[in-house]
Amino acid sequence: MYDCVVLGGGPAGLTASVYLARLKRRVSIVDAGLSRASLIPRSYNHPAFPDGVPGRVLLDRMHDQASRFGVEQVVGRADRLERTEDGFLCVAAGRTLHSRAFIYATGLVDILPPWPDAVELVRNGNLRVCPICDGYEIRGAPAVVIGNNGRAIKEAAFLLSFTDSVTLATLGAELRGMTPADIEPRVRLTTTKLAHYRPVSGDRISLEFVDGGRIDAAVYSALGCRPQSDLAQVVGVRLDEEGRIPADQHQRTNIDRFFAIGDVVTGLNQMGVAMAQGEIAAVSVHNDLLAVSGAP
Repeated sequence: MYDCVVLGGGPAGLTASVYLARLKRRVSIVDAGLSRASLIPRSYNHPAFPDGVPGRVLLDRMHDQASRFGVEQVVGRADRLERTEDGFLCVAAGRTLHSRAFIYATGLVDILPPWPDAVELVRNGNLRVCPICDGYEIRGAPAVVIGNNGRAIKEAAFLLSFTDSVTLATLGAELRGMTPADIEPRVRLTTTKLAHYRPVSGDRISLEFVDGGRIDAAVYSALGCRPQSDLAQVVGVRLDEEGRIPADQHQRTNIDRFFAIGDVVTGLNQMGVAMAQGEIAAVSVHNDLLAVSGAP
């Protein structure tokens, strides 16, 4: 019986596991190694790294830190999650883990253009998913936002903070729930289908359209995302309309001693936010368990 099982080995889950271990709690973290942070080529806005830090490097350091404090790490996906009389049951990598509390930190998956190398383009920095994270690096160069919904329109307008040349490209799709009048006037709109794309020098992509037009730009995918909240819903956790998990100021959900942190939670998708939520949830778990059974 663990005091807490943490599902998800991204910045949120790893932070929570370190805090729990240092609070003398027996904790296990289940991690399939697919954290969204692992795709970050180099983050320049994460505190304490003035030269930037690759997402994979940051995660490796956090795994090492967790191991040093005795966090047990289970490599694999969770296949089943259940509520039990005294807590929770999680089946992962052929193991059955019982815990008195549970922290859900599974994150989300970005919906990318249907390109066979889309994930690799993200990992290399050519295809971008977060203008908050790297809009600064555009430095006035042209930017293209791929998408056809309200999220894409907002993202295109946001990028005007960093460049005067922003194009919203629907790649042949019609605007969904919006009209051209809803687009910021300084943002150009093209609904032309894409003929070809290729990464070009630096971190740009060359987009060639069927009408002969071509744009070499910093390209952002704004096609949406899929919160990985299915297992949480199975045990009765309430989701919002996007499939994300609402949590209170202590990261509690509507299920007793079930906490949610990171990108799967409603809010801002940033590593610093995820880490802070991990810290809050870990302390909340510790205090809740103290209230039930006293000292660990």
